[in-house]
Amino acid sequence: MFERTMPSARTWLRDVCARTALRCANTGMINRRLMRLHDKALSRHRDGLPRLSGIDLEIVEGLRRDGIYITTLAALGLGGADELLETGQSLVAEFSGDARRQVDGGIDFSMISPAAVASHPAIFSWGLNERLLDIVEAYLGTSAGYDGVTLMYTKAGARVAGPRKWHRDWEDRRTIKIGIYCNDVSAAGGPFQMIRRRDPQQGGMHGYRYVFADQALLAHKLGADYERDLISCEGPAGTVFFCETAEYFHRGKPVEQHDRTALFYSYFARRPRHPFFCERSGMSRSQIAALARPLSPRQRASALWRHGLPIWLRFIPPASL
Repeated sequence: MFERTMPSARTWLRDVCARTALRCANTGMINRRLMRLHDKALSRHRDGLPRLSGIDLEIVEGLRRDGIYITTLAALGLGGADELLETGQSLVAEFSGDARRQVDGGIDFSMISPAAVASHPAIFSWGLNERLLDIVEAYLGTSAGYDGVTLMYTKAGARVAGPRKWHRDWEDRRTIKIGIYCNDVSAAGGPFQMIRRRDPQQGGMHGYRYVFADQALLAHKLGADYERDLISCEGPAGTVFFCETAEYFHRGKPVEQHDRTALFYSYFARRPRHPFFCERSGMSRSQIAALARPLSPRQRASALWRHGLPIWLRFIPPASL
């Protein structure tokens, strides 16, 4: 089945807590302290960061230079890739009719039930491949937290809302999303897009503020010619893109033809700046703990990143999906 989160008083209160925590984190004194703590974390990890080569090094260099790197499952060469794609496609085939009906009923975007995804542990554990963790940590400069995986279904003709608007992700100073197309995606098929320009007023001493952006706001923040740096990820099933989604505006382009389906894996620092905007996969903490149990200590630590948070941060409930 596909899931939809309905607004409620409890959801509203939870989101108020998260947004209040964000405002507090952006106040001068707290923001400066968070910056110092992050600088110390980067310094501690500098000598122990993974040493990469080949395509893994190319990915990190591409992220640093452009904010994105596009490849394929075949070129990436990770074990289990064929099974991963086949399982994703089989889940889509099983639930596509339900997804289309729910989108027609007004849902802005559809996500296969986290329980359905969790019933295929290999989908979850693929995102914890040691090579992927090396890539993420080399880019972030510190140990990686893994926020799990979602399988998104985007129906052709659906209204422009949610992730189909230009936005930046809220979880941390830097985040990485790994997207994998489960079907062929053309320019009219809703490709993932990003703008390869940073907003000079976001981050550091400026703090972190988040909005959905239209063309006027993008021009104001990034320059009137921002479309010159727009990158559109088009390609066949099995196309993979690594993208920095906290620093760059991005979206799923509205789908004109052919529904789009894609797996999205999410990463940030193991102690993210905004943990109350994490936990976006929809999986419960108990599901994640069960999926992580048979994995290596490093993989478990990445999946169970919340265990490393200060106790007071654990009491702030995560914002709704």
